[in-house]
Amino acid sequence: MNDVLIIGTGPAGYTAGIYSARYNLNTIQIGEMPGGLISEAPDVCNYPGFKSISGMELSNKMEEQVKDLGVEVVYDKVIEIRGENLDFEVETLRNEYRTKKIIFATGQERRRLGLERENEFKGKGVSYCATCDAAFYEDKIVGVVGGGDAALASALLLSDHAEKVYILYRRDKFFRPEPIRIKEIEQRDNIEPVFEVNVEQLIGEDKLKAVELDNSEKMEIDGLFIEVGSIPKSDLAEKVGIDLTEDRYIETDEERRTNIPGIYAAGDVIDSPLKQAITAAGQGAEAASTAYEELKKEEVK
Repeated sequence: MNDVLIIGTGPAGYTAGIYSARYNLNTIQIGEMPGGLISEAPDVCNYPGFKSISGMELSNKMEEQVKDLGVEVVYDKVIEIRGENLDFEVETLRNEYRTKKIIFATGQERRRLGLERENEFKGKGVSYCATCDAAFYEDKIVGVVGGGDAALASALLLSDHAEKVYILYRRDKFFRPEPIRIKEIEQRDNIEPVFEVNVEQLIGEDKLKAVELDNSEKMEIDGLFIEVGSIPKSDLAEKVGIDLTEDRYIETDEERRTNIPGIYAAGDVIDSPLKQAITAAGQGAEAASTAYEELKKEEVK
């Protein structure tokens, strides 16, 4: 029997693990990939303590700290949760666990364009992670779909490798960019923004060769990086009966309780205005603290 089981291995989950361990709670953490989405960030410049650090390196440091405190980190997928407060059964693809408390820190996943053949070309010209795949496009021509900071950061990273980078965006200007990003984009000769266009079709045989835009233009490219935002990974929470918002974020109170006793949530999967590593970490700490305080009260009873 674990005291706390944390679902998710991003900043919220790791911070919940750190706090739970320091409260001397028997803690296990289960996630599908090390670091969550932040591990794909090429450069994190707004996390205190680091002037600049890659998302993967930041994730590795968090995981190392969690493990040093004695938290067991398991890479697996949770598929079902049964039971109730103080006696939950958590089933994964490979194992089953029992726990008194659960913290959801499942984060978000990349939003897709929903195009025909998008899945077919994934890994064959279509990518959702510039950090992972930029090096495969040395001296090639690529497109980035999106107009937010994530899209601009991906374009900058890709410009270090690719011969040409097109930023394809449906609006007439970028969406709330950090001013420094715009300056950096303007200074790169091999980056060209193309506004007021949508990708309508992916073209190729065994791999992506071109895209067709909604202005009838056909653009020959070797790779397409999709950066159109993310959606909360809340399917499991919904299955358990946790209340979600219209946008499918988990609803919590200020102390990170959900509507189900014994289950808490933190990070990008919850309904909060700012989706950043620093806010996710704070919410993870709050969830662990609430779980600890409630366990103390329940032990007295």
